Amino acid sequence: MITFILKKKLPHRHLWFLLLCLWAALLTGCGNQAASTENWGRVEAKEVDINSKIPGRVMTLLVKEGDSVVKGQILAKIDNRDIVAQVNQSKASISALQAQTAQAATVTTLQDQTAKAALLTAQAQWEKAQADLALAENDYKRYSELVASGAVSKQLFDTYRTKYQVAQAAQTQAEAGLATAQAGLLQTHVNTANEEAMQSKVAQAQATLQQVEVSLDETEIRAPFDGLVTTKYVEEGAMVSQGMPLVAIQDPLDNWINLKVKETELSRYSLQQVVHLQGRDNLLTVTGTIVDISKKAEFATYRSTNERNDNDIITFNVKIQVNSDTLRPGMRFKLLDGEA
Repeated sequence: MITFILKKKLPHRHLWFLLLCLWAALLTGCGNQAASTENWGRVEAKEVDINSKIPGRVMTLLVKEGDSVVKGQILAKIDNRDIVAQVNQSKASISALQAQTAQAATVTTLQDQTAKAALLTAQAQWEKAQADLALAENDYKRYSELVASGAVSKQLFDTYRTKYQVAQAAQTQAEAGLATAQAGLLQTHVNTANEEAMQSKVAQAQATLQQVEVSLDETEIRAPFDGLVTTKYVEEGAMVSQGMPLVAIQDPLDNWINLKVKETELSRYSLQQVVHLQGRDNLLTVTGTIVDISKKAEFATYRSTNERNDNDIITFNVKIQVNSDTLRPGMRFKLLDGEA
């Protein structure tokens, strides 16, 4: 086409205009080609919403957007009067249960000592009754033989027979007393079990108190890490539900740049690789380390065209950890030439 135009001997002004257009087209093409080789990424940072675990009214909001906070700093306070009342009630319940447990322990100790003393007495009485019975039984048998041979009178025999019968009755009574004393020890076991049950109730009440105290502590909303307040969602006096965000905090020293890298260029990147990037003002330069290369392709693709006659190219995310306080989420950085 150029040859055809030249053969027709166009005027000089037309020829110069055509050459200028061609030169501009060449420059534009080269520029597009250079731009196409640049790899741009976007800055992201660690940012979390600070939620309320306790529903209630925001009594105090101590920060505003842009404030710097440190870990553990109180950001807001939720009305805690109901929870304070629950804490006091739980403490009173624990005190009452502890008093009952102490009383049960005293009763158990006294009854145990009494039962053991009674058992010792009953054991001694039973042993004495056994001995008396054995002696009376021997006398009864011996005098039974003597009265049968006529060596002693029947009246004397009746006396020893009566002693034997009394000894039998005493032994029966002693056995009953021993059984009663042993039953007393069983009552001690029952008292001990009751005491253990009371101790379990005390432990349960203490666990309830700890849970309520945790809820009381949650009425003071604290910063989980050092950072900046980027968003304030509520105002003082607002009612909040459980899980509702109050503010958002960003960590200025935990940030990174995400690059979308073509699959055809992915082999140029590796984990722990140190790279340099430049901001859009061409003045800010940062250094980062590749900490993750996505295993899953991004949705963004480079679509093929009939003119190129090639295939679609998918991209993968490359995360470059920077951790610089000069970065702000949303800023764009390009990978400097020769880095990957």
